[in-house]
Amino acid sequence: MNVHSGTLQGYQGQPSVHPEGVLLPIPATTATEHADQVRQRILEGAARAFARSGPRATSVPQIAAECGVSVGLIYRYFSGKAELYAAACTLGADAEIEGLRSRMAAIADPKARLEHAVDFYLSRLAEEGEAALLLGAMAEVRRNPAVAAALQVRRDTIHGFIATFLEDRRSEGELAGPVPSLAHAIALTMDGALAEIAVGGAELASTREALLALLTAILQPRSGPAPTSASA
Repeated sequence: MNVHSGTLQGYQGQPSVHPEGVLLPIPATTATEHADQVRQRILEGAARAFARSGPRATSVPQIAAECGVSVGLIYRYFSGKAELYAAACTLGADAEIEGLRSRMAAIADPKARLEHAVDFYLSRLAEEGEAALLLGAMAEVRRNPAVAAALQVRRDTIHGFIATFLEDRRSEGELAGPVPSLAHAIALTMDGALAEIAVGGAELASTREALLALLTAILQPRSGPAPTSASA
């Protein structure tokens, strides 16, 4: 906050006006919210630019043009292109996974829950450039530690979600196999769908059908009682 000539100035020099005409500083939360909005705008624009041209062919000035901001503003939020690319690769993943968990918890039918999870994953890949962005990130892992770290977070998030889902199904007697191995195999299959969509532009309907066929085969009702924690 700056005091100049009796005027209190807050964020961006824009003072608030009290009903009695006294100028008051804008609360600090306004600046924080604005910063979050700008960061989100930069990430969304960067994701579009990276998906269109790939990480190597995309420059920071091109990203700035895509976002409608200055190059200097981008460097105020990110140390460079590597950090920006890593953040763009996992944009919104955690919040979306948590939202998916909440929605699935409200679905009683196991088959409907499974379909909802598959549809969620495929809808994310179908977003403009999303599959290509992630596939390009995988190619950058060995060259870019920041991207490798971001993709590890993505992997851990997806694996954790799948494992939790499988543990729930195991407790209901719908799963006989080892959860860690099955969770790993399912995650590999999902990334196979990513590559198919990114490279071949496969029809989502056929990809959806294939994923559901595999997962439905894995999740079959057991004969006999559900396993206890000791036998699991």
